Amino acid sequence: MKRLVINSFLGVALLAIAGCSATMVPETTKDMDSAISDKIDESLEASSAVKARQVNIETSESVVYLTGVVDSEDARREAGRIAWRTAGVDGVVNDLTVGERTVGDWVDDTLISSRLKAKLIADTDVRASDVDVSSSQGVVTLIGRVRTNAMKQDAERIARGITGVTDVHNELAVGRMSS
Repeated sequence: MKRLVINSFLGVALLAIAGCSATMVPETTKDMDSAISDKIDESLEASSAVKARQVNIETSESVVYLTGVVDSEDARREAGRIAWRTAGVDGVVNDLTVGERTVGDWVDDTLISSRLKAKLIADTDVRASDVDVSSSQGVVTLIGRVRTNAMKQDAERIARGITGVTDVHNELAVGRMSS
């Protein structure tokens, strides 16, 4: 178990290195997206209805993706409301689920995400730096922008081939970002 966790963190380090390469989204857009995610995280921390640590926030081109497992339907809805009320948000995809998440679930999801990112890095047809990966209870969400529809389909095919993946939400946009 300890070895799995260490390998997961090594995989995340590889992802960070891969994420440093050029992508199809301008740096200013990435900075705005990061600021939106930070603001939502602050708002979730201040909320009594939502445990912020249960919510993973990814923002891509002003669209917010919420993943994770929360304690109640009210918490799921409130997280979505908080995201929508945040300045600069153009859309919210609320993929939060209601239930309990164990440490084993977290380790499984970390392994799924790490394995998927490693396979995306190894695949010459998909630029891994253009794809953000999130996994919650075996459901993988792919977020970002790729050059072609074939790349989008390839990323999904790779995700579905990872052991432990039960479903894939492919939110990848195709083509260059319009100014």
